[in-house]
Amino acid sequence: MSTTTYHAIDPTVLMRLAGDHDTFRALSQTFTTRAPELFRQLAEALRRHDHAAIGRHSHALKGMTTLVGAARLSARLQALELAARAQTPTAVHDLDQLFDQVLAEVTASVDDDAIQA
Repeated sequence: MSTTTYHAIDPTVLMRLAGDHDTFRALSQTFTTRAPELFRQLAEALRRHDHAAIGRHSHALKGMTTLVGAARLSARLQALELAARAQTPTAVHDLDQLFDQVLAEVTASVDDDAIQA
């Protein structure tokens, strides 16, 4: 039985795609090892106002967050990508907190045997 409550992700999205717990865990661990560096690159691009890099990194990270069922973060990244293409600023005030919450929940989901396909 799961004791984890998910607010930022829906782990069943990835489980449906993975099909089994071993693949689910492998994909979750890939997210937890690769997404933080990609987010760091996005944050740096935002700091520099580098629209091309913002678009590129938000697009790549959006793909990863969509797979782990992080709908709210994925929507924010989509908005960033579109704003970057139009070279217009967009609000990012809580993006780091949302990413941290997603990362924590994906990390917790790796050992959650209650997640069913």
